[in-house]
Amino acid sequence: MGVNEIYDLLKKYRENTCTPEEKVRIIRWYQQYDDEVERLPEIPQGKLDQLWCSIENKVQGRGRRLFLCYAAALIVLFSVGASLFYLGQEDGPGHSLEMARQELLPAKGIVVLELSNGQNIPLTGTATIEEQGGRVIENDSSRVLDYTKVKENEVVPVYNKITVPTGGEYLVLLSDGSRVRLNSCSSLRYLVPFAGDSRTVELDGEAYFDVAKSAVPFFVKTTNLNVRVTGTSFNVSDYLEDRRVTTTLIEGQVIVNRYDGEEKYVLEPGSTLKYIKCDGKVKVKEEDPELYISWMHGKFKFENMRLEDIMCKLNRWYDCTVEYADDSLRDLRFSGAAEKDRSANYLLEMIATVTDVEFDVSGKRIRISHK
Repeated sequence: MGVNEIYDLLKKYRENTCTPEEKVRIIRWYQQYDDEVERLPEIPQGKLDQLWCSIENKVQGRGRRLFLCYAAALIVLFSVGASLFYLGQEDGPGHSLEMARQELLPAKGIVVLELSNGQNIPLTGTATIEEQGGRVIENDSSRVLDYTKVKENEVVPVYNKITVPTGGEYLVLLSDGSRVRLNSCSSLRYLVPFAGDSRTVELDGEAYFDVAKSAVPFFVKTTNLNVRVTGTSFNVSDYLEDRRVTTTLIEGQVIVNRYDGEEKYVLEPGSTLKYIKCDGKVKVKEEDPELYISWMHGKFKFENMRLEDIMCKLNRWYDCTVEYADDSLRDLRFSGAAEKDRSANYLLEMIATVTDVEFDVSGKRIRISHK
């Protein structure tokens, strides 16, 4: 069965509106799915007990193992962006898991291009922009800024800077053909066109680079790291408010060094370098690249991530203010995924379902507390 069909059947099963044939189909799906349960994120036993009480009348005679499949299904559905249906107890409000239905939607900021003379150009639609010396920059409504018509040696190089706001993403095609996709709350400063014995860009925030092959090395400079490549694909994240800086290599090879140290780190495809700002430690390990590039595919994806770090990512997409009733909440860890084009409530509801945390959403404010 497809994801949407599974979701519809689960919802009807919970509401006791399935036909006899549909009940047989969903029970068969449960049985087939049973072997997958152990590989899913752990759900606290206390939370299982609470949820079991809330739906025991719906699954009489099928036991705890069947419910584990039910809870696992919720997590899997969220990983592909399906909506969460509520498991609130029908005969008593004390155990309801439903949050206030005040939707927190992605922010809608405007990307701005700063020209060499300091002029700021809002990138709101298809347009042709002229820089000094007649160099042509093309922008289109599909959020692509194109410099590939600017050729070396034809004009004197100047600096441009693009700034992507909360809730935005943008693709920049640099003059050498390299592609840079910027994540929300990020900026990139670069020469137009590149000149000299290097191609250097300055990144604040997060971006995915697909660098055009060339004998001229390509450098990405952030506040904390310097990344050197000749032609490869990789992701770099260095936000001021984050506790760590990451570089994830997808294809090719990169050499990374800190500004405060001489040691250099060579990354191979599938490996991620993590630089911890507070103590200067560096770790390189193989990890699932999707954890770091899922933002390009329209998803949030977390694996054993601190709740405070998750909320920081959400803030860059939804432009929200987060309050914690207890500082211990910041260090709770969570694994899961959700689509970015939906409201934040979907992801918050998933976290609330499998943890002892609740969220109160009021406008752009999210208050987090223990249940």
